[in-house]
Amino acid sequence: MALRIAVAVAGGYCLAAAIVSLGAYALKLSGMARSEAVVLSAMSGFVVYLLILLWGFCETSLRRLLWALVVLPAALQGIVYVTAKALAGGG
Repeated sequence: MALRIAVAVAGGYCLAAAIVSLGAYALKLSGMARSEAVVLSAMSGFVVYLLILLWGFCETSLRRLLWALVVLPAALQGIVYVTAKALAGGG
């Protein structure tokens, strides 16, 4: 149970941060001002984190929980990094 709580809290935070950064980047690319995109994504991040936590405590499979809250955030942050680097002309 302690592992489930640790994974839900820490992994949920990482996944919410990845979703927020991807959302802010997508909003910026769609034409929204950068500051407004960051604020909108950050505010929605609280709801996203809450929903991830609720799902994490309801999920019965620890393997699926670990995959979704450890592997998925790394993949999303990788996507943000690669697209930002490519659009900046650095890669």
